[in-house]
Amino acid sequence: MPEPGIREALLSQRPSDLLARWAREGRLREIMPDLDALRAIPQLPAHRDNAFIHTMKVVDASDPTPIRRWAGLLHDIGKGPTFIETPDGRSRFFEHDRIGAEMVPEIMSAAGEDTELIEQVQRLVALHMRPISYNEEWTDAAVRRLVEEASHVRGEEGWRDLLALAHADLRGYLPEPIDRGLWVLQQLEAHRDRLAAQDAQEEMQEALEPRSPLDGHELLTLANRPPGPWINALKDFLTEEVQAGRLYRTDKEKAREVALEWLADEGRET
Repeated sequence: MPEPGIREALLSQRPSDLLARWAREGRLREIMPDLDALRAIPQLPAHRDNAFIHTMKVVDASDPTPIRRWAGLLHDIGKGPTFIETPDGRSRFFEHDRIGAEMVPEIMSAAGEDTELIEQVQRLVALHMRPISYNEEWTDAAVRRLVEEASHVRGEEGWRDLLALAHADLRGYLPEPIDRGLWVLQQLEAHRDRLAAQDAQEEMQEALEPRSPLDGHELLTLANRPPGPWINALKDFLTEEVQAGRLYRTDKEKAREVALEWLADEGRET
């Protein structure tokens, strides 16, 4: 029976079994040399495991979907080319998230993956350090920016993918203590949930506020006249009609009738 490919290995129950065997046999060095190179990358003194062992734990801890397993496999791929050992024996990996994200397309393309999946994984690799760096000094705007970047293509699922990667990354350091990291992620999620609830409340209030059923473009088309102060005056009039209960904010047909009456009477004087 032929050996499975990288995707098949990633979607297996325990990807590290195959990947570690390929590493021992030399096959991994042939099909994915950047991953194999992590076997020689220490993470001292912060972590006892080298970058490859940590990566295997992260992949195993990731949900068995292509995007999450690939993100787990490549989240630290940039540690190879960015590794620096300080004179006191400390490992440093400056900008390994950015460098790793730049490496993703070539690696995944060689494995036969499509452009859409590659772009999704690349985004996760680029962002994977951000959630665990959250602290109480982050503003609402900072949290919103992170959520927007993660959700750019896949919406809420993209945000969930990033959180899942952050959780898997932490579990990849077990049995080392990860309670502090999990607490940080919980605080980030709680902050984002507060913002989402706030946005939902504001949207609900906006939905209930009286407003003109017709916008400026619709009024221009209806009146067939040049733009001018009359547009705001007519929108204000229609809003007042909604507020008074004589017009529903969703009733565009009735609003057109009322607007035409206004144009025929007061509109000529405006």
